[in-house]
Amino acid sequence: MPAIDPRNVALQDRDISLLADLLESRVLTLDHIRTLHFAGKNEMAKKRVQRLKSAGLIAERPRRIGETSILHLTWQGYGALREAGHICDDSHLTAKTFARRMTVSGMTLTHELMIADVRTAFAVSMRESTQCKLLAFDVWPRRYTFTVGHGYNRVNVKPDGHLRFVGKRNDEEFQYDFFIEVDTGSETLDRVVQKCVNYREYHRSGGYAVFCGGKKEETKSYPFRVLVVCRSEARRNNLAERLLQVQPPFSTMVLIATQPECVRDPLGKIWLTAGAHKQKTSSDCVLSSMCG
Repeated sequence: MPAIDPRNVALQDRDISLLADLLESRVLTLDHIRTLHFAGKNEMAKKRVQRLKSAGLIAERPRRIGETSILHLTWQGYGALREAGHICDDSHLTAKTFARRMTVSGMTLTHELMIADVRTAFAVSMRESTQCKLLAFDVWPRRYTFTVGHGYNRVNVKPDGHLRFVGKRNDEEFQYDFFIEVDTGSETLDRVVQKCVNYREYHRSGGYAVFCGGKKEETKSYPFRVLVVCRSEARRNNLAERLLQVQPPFSTMVLIATQPECVRDPLGKIWLTAGAHKQKTSSDCVLSSMCG
């Protein structure tokens, strides 16, 4: 892979972070990039993105006039990250596997951009928070894909994301782990509920404890919750009702919010549990209160 021509662009730390985010997320809008890396400064973001595009490090998906600019990493951009030593476990991709990773069909684009909305909201909120510090928010399924058993069947589960942060509670710091599921409404509620059942089995069987470096019998030492982000309040409420019908019913393991709520304030009192829905209480759950 050829090195970057310094006459085209000299990569800054912010550029490296931007390219790494594109490798992780596959696609980001110009709005995502402006929010994550340019403190909301539109002109600065547009000029730098244009420079990176001219250098061949990122590219823009085809679009019509008036449509949102959606950007992705190029093979040359990946090479720049690899040559500079900014990727480790992901440094062995071939051109073929890289192209497969970066390919986002029109059918899945809405889903990928919704994941990017959620990831961006958490990153910005935790950057501004004095109570929470983001450790990782991975959205590359191969990092955390798992398999659970249901009778004689084995089910492969690919979460939309895995979130880990440190938060303060009673002046002490605790680590909180979450899996992310983004529900665009294209799947049946049965399918979404089954995903939640798979997560519960992953924890019950000790699979997550082993993933974290523990033993199967140490499930209590490795808790996690599942965050489901729905497109509408109606979908959120319907999902909560369906989770109560599972045997045994879900109570607090799954937290549900709408996309507008999550984008506005992911650390706020927006998360609804099935238990709270049953009691007809408001969405007043914050993440750190649900992880003890």
